[in-house]
Amino acid sequence: MYLQTSRRRSARQVLPVRLMLALARNGLLIWTFAAILLKSQLLLAALHAPDNRGLSISNMYFTVPPVLSHLMFIVFWIAIGLFFRSRGRRIYLLAFNILFSIGLMCDLIYYRAYAAFLSLRFVLHPAGFNPLGLHLWSYVRLFDLWFAADLLVLAIYGLFRLRGRSSYSGGYGGRNGYGSSYGYSGYSTRTDGKRRRPVLAVVLMLLAAGVVETEHYRIDVKNVTNGQMLFFNLSWAPFQSMSDMSPIGYHLYDGLRLFGSNKLKSLTSQEDGEIKAWLSANNEHLPDNAYKGKFQGKNLFVIQVESLEAFVLNQKVNGQEITPNLNRLMGNSLYFSNFYEQVNNGTSSDSDLMTTTSTYPIRYGANFFRYPTNTYHSLPNLMAGLGYQTVSTHSEPAGSWNWVEAHHSIGYQTSWDLRQYKVDDVVGLGLSDESYLRQLGEKVGSLQQPFLLHVITLSSHGPFDMPKATKELQLDPAFDSSIMGAYFQAIHYTDKQIGAFLDKLQQLGLLEQSVVAIYGDHTGVHKYYQDQVDAMPPMENEAWRTHSLKLPFMVYQPGLEGETIPTVGGQIDTLPTLAYLMGVDPSAFAETAMGKVLLNTQRDYTMLNDGTIVGTPPTEADKQHLLSAFHIADLIHESDYFAE
Repeated sequence: MYLQTSRRRSARQVLPVRLMLALARNGLLIWTFAAILLKSQLLLAALHAPDNRGLSISNMYFTVPPVLSHLMFIVFWIAIGLFFRSRGRRIYLLAFNILFSIGLMCDLIYYRAYAAFLSLRFVLHPAGFNPLGLHLWSYVRLFDLWFAADLLVLAIYGLFRLRGRSSYSGGYGGRNGYGSSYGYSGYSTRTDGKRRRPVLAVVLMLLAAGVVETEHYRIDVKNVTNGQMLFFNLSWAPFQSMSDMSPIGYHLYDGLRLFGSNKLKSLTSQEDGEIKAWLSANNEHLPDNAYKGKFQGKNLFVIQVESLEAFVLNQKVNGQEITPNLNRLMGNSLYFSNFYEQVNNGTSSDSDLMTTTSTYPIRYGANFFRYPTNTYHSLPNLMAGLGYQTVSTHSEPAGSWNWVEAHHSIGYQTSWDLRQYKVDDVVGLGLSDESYLRQLGEKVGSLQQPFLLHVITLSSHGPFDMPKATKELQLDPAFDSSIMGAYFQAIHYTDKQIGAFLDKLQQLGLLEQSVVAIYGDHTGVHKYYQDQVDAMPPMENEAWRTHSLKLPFMVYQPGLEGETIPTVGGQIDTLPTLAYLMGVDPSAFAETAMGKVLLNTQRDYTMLNDGTIVGTPPTEADKQHLLSAFHIADLIHESDYFAE
């Protein structure tokens, strides 16, 4: 008997066994772990349910999640409770559970409104919290009470235990009866439930941190899964980032970015001087010409077309014009024939950025994620200074690429996201351009003139998978099924919708009072599918294979005599050029814009996103000025330079 008892005692001294026994004796700890895990899954399952108030389990994850890390995030925070004694532990675990539940409910409510989640940056930049001024309480649903269901069970259980304890104590003489030894805790004063367990806490926390760091290295750094798993990488859509990281991981990552890579930089006097000197040198100090204020007082439509490349204009396939409406508009447009793509990691959102702020995008990450609250001397602010109402619109949820919050900071007074439109027809990634631009045409009449309306299209987004009913080009079956055939069909479709939109403006009597700027946000078929283009058999026009990085940029006005402007430029030049045409005094942007006025410049050159210079700077100083632009732009973004 003594030997058996000794063996049992020896087994209990083995550290792993002791740890498991300690955990097993902490019922509330296990309960809290399970509750946090289940509520995390509840949030992910609700994100794609109708009105985000049901369960869509099949859409919870988009790639295989790093399950072990998701569990370890919970383990880390639960383990902190082991530093406390019984009462302190209960308070910590309950407080953590309550705060976590409230956080998830608020995340879901905010997601219904903005297709995004709460962020710590809202504490530092409260204007970004509710940029559209929505009544967020109107997005609360009865479904949200499920996040408090386990807390209700605990409350009921606690009441029964409290009543039972009171009755038990009264029946056996209170402190002097049996209740003094066999009271509420269920264990003696020596049980693990009443002891601190700092060693166990440290072991669990180190284990959790080690697992998370290891999986981050394997998945994000080494990419051992070949893209089959994603972890600490932001997606264009917040719901995917949340599912990849888990709710705890998502908010931990958000905090690390805010106080780490996204923390605003304090400029040294040297860096501040570099920015001032660069912007001053960028001002050409040229006298105004006839283009200054050419469209002053007109409404300004800025139409940003998804994946529109320049090579499709004035081109035919099987004898059919690919872009008949844009071709027609060129006859009454200022057409910039050497206009180049300059987007970086933010792709379409970088096009928004350069068009509206004339600053190059940041080299690491995407501006709309890293610095969505930055201040700029922007096109909408410049136009507002002339008395314009400024509106931006996109048929995407507000949280996609964080565009609504960023547009709000850039200076748009109003933004119309997907909630403003009825999703009655889907093409490609979302609401069809036909339905979107038709509904937009009905909304435009409500705007007070003069106005700036920035319109962003979607249907021509890759992989250009168009429904059969929308394909109007008659192509050979083999070519129609190729990536180039698909691209032509998508661009032809969007071209038709732009033509219909302008016809609607004509019917409303707005077109004669307006100027319409149209450009591609970035190249499309060549940017993402060049390998498929290269593999295609001989085409009708072999020049279609070449990726020139050229985008179309035209400024249309009915009755205008068409003109081709050959000056070499890029997306960085959009703001200065449009502002100049609309009558903004150049002094308002001459030493804040990083681009140039394409209609009034001696600089017939530009720089692509990879640092390649197109055209020939006349001097070495001009070349070095251009090559240093990315460094200056990074300093501007990282310091929120124009907020000073």
